[in-house]
Amino acid sequence: MQSRIKVVSNTRGFTFVELLIVVLIIGVLAATAIPSFMQSARRENFKKTVSEVVTLLEKARTQALASELDSNGKIPPGGYGVFFDADNGGQQKAVLFVDDWNESKGAAVNVNYADNDFANRISPDEKFTAGSDTVLKTVLINELAYIKLNELFGIRLSDGSTFADDPNNNVTVIFKPPHAETIIIGNNTENLHEFEAKFKLVIGDVDLGIKLNRVTTTPELIK
Repeated sequence: MQSRIKVVSNTRGFTFVELLIVVLIIGVLAATAIPSFMQSARRENFKKTVSEVVTLLEKARTQALASELDSNGKIPPGGYGVFFDADNGGQQKAVLFVDDWNESKGAAVNVNYADNDFANRISPDEKFTAGSDTVLKTVLINELAYIKLNELFGIRLSDGSTFADDPNNNVTVIFKPPHAETIIIGNNTENLHEFEAKFKLVIGDVDLGIKLNRVTTTPELIK
């Protein structure tokens, strides 16, 4: 007769206390890792946002140098620009646009080069008019609360004094075809030699900046 051997297993399931300890350990690890991960993600998004703003300036300059045609198939005499809005009361942004509207005359820029009626020709006004100038791309800066256009200032052409930092400051940089002649205007009235836009990662206190002047015309990322 074949003998039968009964095997008794000593294995048992986890007790409630053991499961509770495991859950607590996982909770402690998550509480430590998640904030670090979120901060790292914020840093990367911050760098990406500032890089996108630099790209807007580079694109405007390149389009001017290439004398790129606008949507009407013409070289825009007003050129391509980037408008920086540091207004803390609204949505901070950088806007890539075509200077194809004259705000004071309330009319589109005349790009018909066959028209010799210079007296009635509408010229570019070297300003950004929301809702009228053609917008090519917008980068929202403080779409997420932890990114801020913290400072926007420059050096005036007239006397070399500082265009002071102010929450309501704005700066418009325009590159005109065919040589990317650079015009920098602060608050639509002040001619600037150069300007800086300083961005801050509010949670983490990290700063990045963009500097540009009329001579070099190439945007420079500064830390």
